[in-house]
Amino acid sequence: MTKYIKAFLFFSGLTAVSALSAEEPNTLEIQELLILGTKAEKQKLAGSGIRIDPESIEKQAYSDLNQIISMSPGVYVREEDGYGLRPNIGIRGATSDRSSKITLMEDGVLIAPAPYAAPAAYYITNASRLYSLEVLKGPASIAYGPHTVGGAVNMVTRPAQWSNSAEFSVTAGTDQFQKITAMAEVVTGDTSWQFDALRYSSDGFKQLANGGDTGFVRNDFNIKAHWRPQTELKQSLILKLGYADEDSDETYLGLTDLDLDNDPTQRYPVSQLDRFLSEHSQIHLSHSIEFADDLQVNSKIYINRFDRSWNKFDGFIDGTNAKLVLQSPSENLDAYNVISGAQDSAVNNLTLDVTDNAREYGSEGIQIDLAKQFDRGAFEHNLGIGIRYHHDYVDRNHKQKSYLMVSENLVSDQIERPAKVINHSQSDALAIYINDKISYENWTFNVGVRYEDIAGKLHNKQSGSKYQNSQYILAPGVGAHLQLTDKIGLLAGVYIGFSPPVAGKSTADPEESTNFEYGVRYETAGLSAEAIGFFSDYKNLIGRCRASDADCNVGEEFNGGQIEIGGIELNTQIQRPINDTIDFNSQITFTYTETAFQKSFKSDFSQWGLVKKGDELPYVPKYAGRWQMGIGNGIWAVDAAVKYQHEMRELPGEGELIPGQQTESLATLDLSFLWVASDKIDYKLMIRNATNESAIVSHRPFGARPNLPRMVLGQIRYSL
Repeated sequence: MTKYIKAFLFFSGLTAVSALSAEEPNTLEIQELLILGTKAEKQKLAGSGIRIDPESIEKQAYSDLNQIISMSPGVYVREEDGYGLRPNIGIRGATSDRSSKITLMEDGVLIAPAPYAAPAAYYITNASRLYSLEVLKGPASIAYGPHTVGGAVNMVTRPAQWSNSAEFSVTAGTDQFQKITAMAEVVTGDTSWQFDALRYSSDGFKQLANGGDTGFVRNDFNIKAHWRPQTELKQSLILKLGYADEDSDETYLGLTDLDLDNDPTQRYPVSQLDRFLSEHSQIHLSHSIEFADDLQVNSKIYINRFDRSWNKFDGFIDGTNAKLVLQSPSENLDAYNVISGAQDSAVNNLTLDVTDNAREYGSEGIQIDLAKQFDRGAFEHNLGIGIRYHHDYVDRNHKQKSYLMVSENLVSDQIERPAKVINHSQSDALAIYINDKISYENWTFNVGVRYEDIAGKLHNKQSGSKYQNSQYILAPGVGAHLQLTDKIGLLAGVYIGFSPPVAGKSTADPEESTNFEYGVRYETAGLSAEAIGFFSDYKNLIGRCRASDADCNVGEEFNGGQIEIGGIELNTQIQRPINDTIDFNSQITFTYTETAFQKSFKSDFSQWGLVKKGDELPYVPKYAGRWQMGIGNGIWAVDAAVKYQHEMRELPGEGELIPGQQTESLATLDLSFLWVASDKIDYKLMIRNATNESAIVSHRPFGARPNLPRMVLGQIRYSL
């Protein structure tokens, strides 16, 4: 990585050669909000996207990214642990499994642990650190890869405010939930120093029979230095350093449907040793410089490291797959009784598999983006050119141990077991995009193309086998927007979406789709609305094996063939005064989606199995929506959010959903009450899932998973 740092510093040094004193201070900002830009630019975007602003995030003060991103249409989530520790996010039908088919960024930098070599996002930016969130879909998303079949998500952290300030808040509530945040900004001359710290934890809402822990604790510390030298050429340099860790007694194991119905908060004794430990560190260096008024160059270099250990119940050493046991407990009664602690292992010689899925991830790269504005006759061009070199890797060491169930406790059998997986996988990728935003009278056109050249390697350290593969894609896109009247705009676009297979030994074809969208926008003072239709024609769908899948190797990929996905997105926002002192605001988002396999086939991938033409995809709800509304006057505010997600099938099929192979529809109500006591102190009362609705939100990884029950939180915030 040293050579990339040297290259970056050399480039930055060249751009600062003219560092002479200027009469006016440098006011250039790094483009951290780089997807959508200003509200006016968003309205003429030749593609669909939404920015969830700081005010919307602050209303409910979520620490769960699943809840924040549900404010965007076209996005689906599959809950897992109730707290959103490891979100599963999909966009426009792209699989939500560990958010592996969308491009995840923090301040414009790829943030998934290894987005090419192992894209499953076991790490994601803590939601409590977010300043805003941007979701981009359609042709404009081709600038943000590698995964473009659905879209891109940019998690924006707090930018410099250029004023001395500090803020401290404490939140406490149900199940010993605690969240402490501290932020400070100190300005010294041309430099802003930002410090933020976060710690949040809970004892968990689930219960083990032996009283063991089921909660979690997360820590997150960050420093951001923003330097704006007063030079002849406007420029800005940001250095961001971050460290985060997690210690959670979280499990892959769920319940049978009947047990969840009887008591959704119970956990089986077999999961008592389950524990997730992780550490994440990052160094991001960004430089921006403006030449004249029509050329800006943004450069970033980044290094991310993520180490994790997940010690968890993984089934039986010899016996029925645990997932099948929980699906049909009456047909696998002995195994179910051992899992639930009702029967000791000695009765039927059932030995339990507890595997530590230990992994070390790394990603690093350098990217340079140029933005050039120029005119050609009546046409105004905003040309963007970007290049990124990226390297990432994952080292897997899945260590197996064996235990016996004895009086509802796990006891080691002291037998040495071989490791399940020891391998190293890596990818090197060169990505280039060219994107031209062309304005002509009332028209805006977006024309672009993305090129990815990816080389991957896989080393199986148990067998000594080595594999390598390479792939490339040239993915064009075009979009258009017509400002029909002062209030109404029309948009349409088409682009090629792409998601690469993982590095090394993969027999799967790339995931590739032709994506269309078309819609209308309406904007007046206090009201904005848009309706967008989308259709994706997949040439091939990739299925990826995870540790919870049966009869496949972790990371193995499968071809799903041709798929069609279509739907409608609606988004409406209203903000207007009720009287001279009280304001009203409301946002409604809604998504309708249809999916269908286009060929019949039999797959060894357990999430597909026997597929018939016309079958719907798993884990894509037909309906999903959210209605958030509030009133306030600056001294007090009341906000309510109703979120709904329709039931989802968990295996391909048509017609009625099959019990045990579906999630359940779920509607939840969140409430927030704010009182501003002074310009320094405010108080907030929040109620999550106020009506205490309960549903099965997933049967993955193993068994039925419940949603978060009612949670009551109180927050005190002090600002300077």
